[in-house]
Amino acid sequence: MLIGSAQVFAQNGLTYLNYNILEGLKSDSSLKADFVTWVKEIDPDIIALQETNKFTQRSLEVFASSYGHTYAVLAKESGYPVAITSKYPIVNVQKVLDNMWHGYLYANVLDYHLFVLHLSPFLQEKRNYEIAQILAHIRLLPKNAKIIVSGDFNAVSELDKHTHTATLIELMKESEATHAHIRSLKNGQIDYDVIRKVMDAGFVDVFYQRHKKFKSSLPTARYRTEKSFDRRIDFIFVSKNLSKKVVDADIIKDQYTDYLSDHYPVIMRLNQ
Repeated sequence: MLIGSAQVFAQNGLTYLNYNILEGLKSDSSLKADFVTWVKEIDPDIIALQETNKFTQRSLEVFASSYGHTYAVLAKESGYPVAITSKYPIVNVQKVLDNMWHGYLYANVLDYHLFVLHLSPFLQEKRNYEIAQILAHIRLLPKNAKIIVSGDFNAVSELDKHTHTATLIELMKESEATHAHIRSLKNGQIDYDVIRKVMDAGFVDVFYQRHKKFKSSLPTARYRTEKSFDRRIDFIFVSKNLSKKVVDADIIKDQYTDYLSDHYPVIMRLNQ
């Protein structure tokens, strides 16, 4: 069933939301209030966040409590942090910042092993380095571990290759020609290695598992320009032992998510 409304997820089971909230919702009080209203409608159990800019650990805790999450963890208090908020205790937290562009969080919530990441936005080589480091961490876990890996990968999937047109590649080349810090192409072509490595490690793309078709997570309606191109770079992956418990998943596009951020959120519901 294609999810047209967030309320579909307000049922029994575990609801997991991943959202890049664009520089901490721009530190805009009205955007934060709308976010809280929207989250209360969805009522997720766990939220994985990227770009929690200008939050402190304390202010994130206060913010999370306003939408019913008693627990919150922030990776760092500078730059572009990742974060987790939850209705349930967040334990065994590891904040991995060394050799990472934005860093990632590892934690346990209930009996789930969570990895929340935000990979390098500009360099495909760095993204590949970072995902290799995260997958090496994952290999240390027990073989039967229930693992969720989510975030802004800043990378596209080969499953969506049919949407990656010659025009898209030309726009990316143009971007690289005018911005020396951007190197997202590999030998002049789109790099699929990051997502391929995750899937080769046995993880399942929950959105694609449920829908088998393309839906963009970037840009949103508010941030679309003449040179925008639709991409799916925000993902929730689960270990194979969890994939059979995925009841539904979607990229939510509604009257709130059209303007809250430049990314659309990804959501998943699991039967426990």
